[in-house]
Amino acid sequence: MDQKVVLRFRNSSKAGTVAEFPIRQYRSVTIGRDPSCEVAFDSDRDDLVSRLHLKITIEAGNPLSCEISDFGSRNGTFVNHQRLSSSAKLMPGDLVQMGAGGPEFEFDIEPRPSGPKATRLADALPAPGPTRQVTPVAPPSMQAGPGKATVEHMIAQSQRKTNTTLWVGLGLGLFVLLAIAGTTFAFRDKIFGPRKLSAAELAKQSNEAVVYFEVGWKLVDMETGRPLYQLYFENKMPAQPAAPPPAAPPAPDAPPAPAPVPEASAEPRPIVPGGPPNLPVFIQVDGRLEPLLVTESDDGKNRPIGSLHSGTGFIVSNDGFILTNRHVAASWQSTYEFGAPVGLVLQTDPQGGRKLTPIGAQQFPRWVPSKARFIVRGKFDYGSPLVPQAITGKMIEGRNDYLDVTFPRNREGVQAKLVRISDQADVALVKVDLPRPVQKLELHDNYDSIAQGDEISVLGYPGVSPMVVGAIQSKEAMAPSTEMKMIPDPTLSLGNIGRVIRGRAGLTEATMSTFGDVYQLTVNSTGSGNSGGPVMDERGRVIGLFTYAIQSDARITFAVPIRFGMELMGTKPVM
Repeated sequence: MDQKVVLRFRNSSKAGTVAEFPIRQYRSVTIGRDPSCEVAFDSDRDDLVSRLHLKITIEAGNPLSCEISDFGSRNGTFVNHQRLSSSAKLMPGDLVQMGAGGPEFEFDIEPRPSGPKATRLADALPAPGPTRQVTPVAPPSMQAGPGKATVEHMIAQSQRKTNTTLWVGLGLGLFVLLAIAGTTFAFRDKIFGPRKLSAAELAKQSNEAVVYFEVGWKLVDMETGRPLYQLYFENKMPAQPAAPPPAAPPAPDAPPAPAPVPEASAEPRPIVPGGPPNLPVFIQVDGRLEPLLVTESDDGKNRPIGSLHSGTGFIVSNDGFILTNRHVAASWQSTYEFGAPVGLVLQTDPQGGRKLTPIGAQQFPRWVPSKARFIVRGKFDYGSPLVPQAITGKMIEGRNDYLDVTFPRNREGVQAKLVRISDQADVALVKVDLPRPVQKLELHDNYDSIAQGDEISVLGYPGVSPMVVGAIQSKEAMAPSTEMKMIPDPTLSLGNIGRVIRGRAGLTEATMSTFGDVYQLTVNSTGSGNSGGPVMDERGRVIGLFTYAIQSDARITFAVPIRFGMELMGTKPVM
């Protein structure tokens, strides 16, 4: 018989009802007032329940086990009258309550796992009520005066009464202490502020909301819909004709002699000796170098403007909005890497002559594809005049061929869509559409109070970290196959704020940083692939996005303040 999770509701609008969840269909059960929850409470009558209150995670196995966690609800979650401070294991027969005095249900598994039941802490005992004492009345024959037995009986009775009073007092005192402790625990965060989390607690709390990106993009000519390519020349000088021999003067009456056929020169020599077979071509535009863009691939010799890469992001809303770096989700808005050790600058003189000048990779321009200014439509002809067309409006645009998001320890990606791009920081907002709510991270804009030395943690998927790979066997009868897939598993890196570099934001003096608004980090155990990952404070709140590193004699990493990501999530007007 298949096992199932059973919830028996004791009160509220669901009093007397039973909800069953077969484990072959469910891996988690969310409970709240949101209609998307598996168990949705009445929005008007059950107002102690949050919109997304708690989650029961079902861990299939032998035996089956379940774990309960609170979504950060306003009134908290209680298991056997004890408030949850972190996730906890559920046992059959456990009583779960949503808010003090709120709806409650009994958790069960049917059929129950075999073997002895695990030991649970007993519920707190209720305070004992007052004990009624009954004083025995002596028979009439003995009322004249107390005898020895009567006196001993009275002393014993008095002692019992004293002991009862003592125990009642102790019970009441214990009850008061427990009440004070419970109240302090319930309002601890409000009284003392959120507590500092250990690295293990932070990872467990946040891992599920950190996602892995796989991206492929191209730059597109919007008029033709074709990809744009950078022109490449073969690494050899164009062949030049040999000079013809001098001709004798013709006789006065002789017919004109045919033009001599030039003899081909020697084998063309390489432009860059020892260089690659094909070299990228650049042109001067208003004194600045730009790649020479064309709309033809020239039999695959020209290279499309685009790339394939991975990155990190984190969920900022339960309905699937995700923050990441702009250079992850919209790479055409960031500096482009040409990926060649040497290139050529094509120059044209007023007489139509051509000149090719080699340049090294260190001389390549810091070029942003979305800001390209000239293209050549059609096949490039070296012998024809160079007539690049100026780009106006949205003649070119970047396009993600795929923007896939995979959740931790999952094998199937979800197609995402680009929503917004920041025009002042390396931040982008994307969206995935799923029918069930997803876990989000808490954001904390501490730009005005952050200080050098503050403790931080970074989560993400650095490319240098060994991949977790799983063999996935298709069970589809029409397409049986086995393939290896990467299973994302986030990495935790610890460090501090090494320096706060402020740009115009928040400065009152007439000074600014040419580097922009960033936090310099002491985190060096991560790198490429971690771009867009959450940078969190010691309480697990996101304060920035990991963005890039600079390597020279030392390695320094940087993060963008979360303030710029939060601006993308609303419609705050420009001041």
